[in-house]
Amino acid sequence: MRVEYPSPQGQVVALRDVSFTCPAGTSTALTGPTGSGKSTLVAVLSLLRRTTSGTVRIGGHDTAGLSGREIAGLRSTKIGVVLASFHLETSLTAAQNVMMPWFFRARRAPRREAQLRAVELLDALEIGDLADRSPHTMTGGQRHRVAIARALFSDPAVFLADEPADHLDEDAATEVATLLLSLPSRFGTAVVLVTHDEAIAGRADRRVDLVGGEIATPTGSAPRLAPTTTSSSW
Repeated sequence: MRVEYPSPQGQVVALRDVSFTCPAGTSTALTGPTGSGKSTLVAVLSLLRRTTSGTVRIGGHDTAGLSGREIAGLRSTKIGVVLASFHLETSLTAAQNVMMPWFFRARRAPRREAQLRAVELLDALEIGDLADRSPHTMTGGQRHRVAIARALFSDPAVFLADEPADHLDEDAATEVATLLLSLPSRFGTAVVLVTHDEAIAGRADRRVDLVGGEIATPTGSAPRLAPTTTSSSW
């Protein structure tokens, strides 16, 4: 894939001829210096940004020709995203925040089922006792768990986390990283974790380094990445 955009200084190539695959049930640490294209790649994988060229495939299906409504549908059912800022609604309880995806579905299961799903996820992430609490009364690590539960609500095929340990103290960052890296074995989802933390990156199943919008050093046991092709899939 390739991603370009204009700037006052001229055309910027954020990603150049990158091929990236997210194998199911594995974790990938995405590393690289600031401005290397990590956040752009996450935006592409989460279907929030279109590529200039190349394709993004989900389960073998090309997303290039999909309408905005179809893209939104895939994003809400196949992709889970957690950002460092969490974006939790403080006027809602933890359980209500987790079930937020349910409110935006055109066809919804009964509310009671959604509530049970939210509580089950909070229980699985060891904060079930906080289900009725507001996020503003929680620690940073607890809020992060609520955000992770919300991203898992729709049972996504891929889980994307952009600098999840940012703004957390060392203990909380380690706790969150451990939780995220356990998701492939616990839920079968593919996890892509953007991080600057070498210790966290070293615990993932594989590590992918981006430099200047290109894959520099693919490592780990997952299938080899091919930076000369133009596709992205999981």
